[in-house]
Amino acid sequence: MHYAQVVKVYTKSVWIESDILGARHVMVQHNAPGEEPFCYATFHYNHRHTSNSGTMNAATRVAIALGATEPVEQRQRSIAV
Repeated sequence: MHYAQVVKVYTKSVWIESDILGARHVMVQHNAPGEEPFCYATFHYNHRHTSNSGTMNAATRVAIALGATEPVEQRQRSIAV
């Protein structure tokens, strides 16, 4: 029988970023040295097919499923130039 010993468990941060076009991005970052945040899922906004509350509700459900606590942190995505 083989055993493994857990040496270090890194936590992760999960939040939602909204961009200027209304899309919601579920972001994840493992809290380990050198780890960059990554976009796990994006919910695009289109006024004919989606609503602001619908995209936020979907993003919130995914963020909570990934380990975010309520209320889920919300950020504005900066415009990179």
